[in-house]
Amino acid sequence: MKKKIYSKIMLLGIILFFLSGSNVFSQQKLYVTGRVFPNGMHTPMRDVIVQIKGEPETAVKTDGNGFFKIEVPSFPVYLQFIKENYDTQVVKVNKESDIMVYMSASTEKNAYGKKVGVRVTLNPESRDGILMFSSTDKRFKYWFDNRVYVDGALYFGDNTYHNYDLGTVEENKIGNGVNIRRMRFAMKTILWGHWGGEIDFDFAYNEVDIKDAYVRYFGNNWQVKVGNFKEPFSMEVTTTSRYLTFIERPMVSKMDPSRHLGISYRRFGNHYFFEGGLFSSEIANDLMQDQNKKYGTSAGWSSTARIAWAPIKKDRMVLHIGASGSYRTPKIPELGDPVNSFRFSTRAETSINRKKYIDTDFIENSKSAVLYNFELAFAKNNFKIGGEYLRGRIFRDADKVPVGEDKPSVGGFFVYGGWIVNNADYYYNMGEAEFSQINFRNNKKGAFEVAVRYTYMNANSFKDNEVIPYIPGGSGESYTLGLNYYFNYNVKIMLDYSYVNHDRWANGKGKYLTYDIRNGQDVTPTGKGGIDFHMLQARIEIDF
Repeated sequence: MKKKIYSKIMLLGIILFFLSGSNVFSQQKLYVTGRVFPNGMHTPMRDVIVQIKGEPETAVKTDGNGFFKIEVPSFPVYLQFIKENYDTQVVKVNKESDIMVYMSASTEKNAYGKKVGVRVTLNPESRDGILMFSSTDKRFKYWFDNRVYVDGALYFGDNTYHNYDLGTVEENKIGNGVNIRRMRFAMKTILWGHWGGEIDFDFAYNEVDIKDAYVRYFGNNWQVKVGNFKEPFSMEVTTTSRYLTFIERPMVSKMDPSRHLGISYRRFGNHYFFEGGLFSSEIANDLMQDQNKKYGTSAGWSSTARIAWAPIKKDRMVLHIGASGSYRTPKIPELGDPVNSFRFSTRAETSINRKKYIDTDFIENSKSAVLYNFELAFAKNNFKIGGEYLRGRIFRDADKVPVGEDKPSVGGFFVYGGWIVNNADYYYNMGEAEFSQINFRNNKKGAFEVAVRYTYMNANSFKDNEVIPYIPGGSGESYTLGLNYYFNYNVKIMLDYSYVNHDRWANGKGKYLTYDIRNGQDVTPTGKGGIDFHMLQARIEIDF
């Protein structure tokens, strides 16, 4: 009797055990995980609704990486993927797994009547005050590069020169004033991860000036660029005006090639930089078309390259050594200007005074020119020093010019030093081989900077043993003290004091008779020739 009772109890226990185990197993949760992408792309889609078909109460959304995780009661299960402007997709899942889902854009046409094939969600963001739209995987980016510079200048001192033809002392009147030095609108983009482009316009002086307009293809440490952009020559020139320490570049920098249509290749590493390319004329316009149409004038071409090496490159310390070179044929001139000629001219490191005292005028019968430049800079924390030497030689047709006048030259140099007194350090960007935006130590405080610069330029060309230049382009020097205050990454004020000293040959292409020539001899009294003056310039700048 007892054995039967024990047997029944054991049987009942076994039944209860299996029943409880079945209940435990039935409570085990099942999940499906995965990621969602646009069809044919690797850009994650966020905010896609994922739900069991016909059961909206089960819905979850994908995160910024396109990831989702949804609980399901059993398998197989039908999951429904819903996103505005995309076709709803149903996927059958047979077992607990991690799946990849690609969604197709719904039938939608663009402005040209073509069905839209790819939609990418862009996330708006302000990065150091610059508005940027980017996809989660960074393969698509659009951002602005806008600038407004408001400048003012005051000129004073003994702004006189001696007119030796008339025997009088005349005043070189320089008008004080204010202007909008730059009013730039630029938009840049990265498409499909490796393609990029930029358009950049300047609206200063009530004119529209096309600056950059190019297409590029790039990898991790290289790029190919085609379009209108700066030729790779001189760190001072290739550095954007947003990051310049002084209001204007040194006058010798006007020897640079500037922007032209062309193609270039760039490559850089942790300690080196190279960029070289072939270039033609300035961006196509009526001038080039008319000259070609009427006279068959060629656009001219140039080959320019820049290299840099940073033997010391640490977090807050860099030693930069660089060089540039350019071989050039004469570019297409303006209507009425002589063909096959070069001209070098510059203002006295100011934009409000538009006068160009140093000016070679057109050097005619020119066949080619060679420009070269050497750079040296060192920065440690909040101190920076550096300088550049630039020189150019023009090669003329010896059969068409007087003996000894077939190789005129221009050249000069500048040196500078900077000290950020508080709250910031200098930053060097090897990808551009230049000093970029300063690094703030505390974003809630501003930074004050003191800087000095000396510039010298000589555009005179002399024959051997002659004291009168056959090309009296003039020479000059400038001493500048700069004071800058950075409110933040986007707003700064600048104040520059400069003393400019010109020689007697800096006569603005003959506008000012600042020398006395008698019987083929220069008899100008020592220290009396040339136009010298002081200037005080100020700028308030916003970059956004």
